[in-house]
Amino acid sequence: LSLTDVVVSDLSRGTPQGELVQGWKDQDTLAKWESTSWAKKLAAKKRRASLTDFDRFKVVLLKKQKSKLIAEKVNAIKF
Repeated sequence: LSLTDVVVSDLSRGTPQGELVQGWKDQDTLAKWESTSWAKKLAAKKRRASLTDFDRFKVVLLKKQKSKLIAEKVNAIKF
């Protein structure tokens, strides 16, 4: 169990489920959670796990292109 800063406020202990769900929707708690870095990391991890071999290959090619562009810019600044 891990606690976060995302809170459904104005609810007391023992609140019925219907009121909790309504408070969850009214305060847009899910959107607050999805905007946290923790949720973004989990989403990225899930996305990486669902990649196919060809998708992973495309990622490798894109990383190579990115590093090549960065190296060219750095070398242009050095000289």
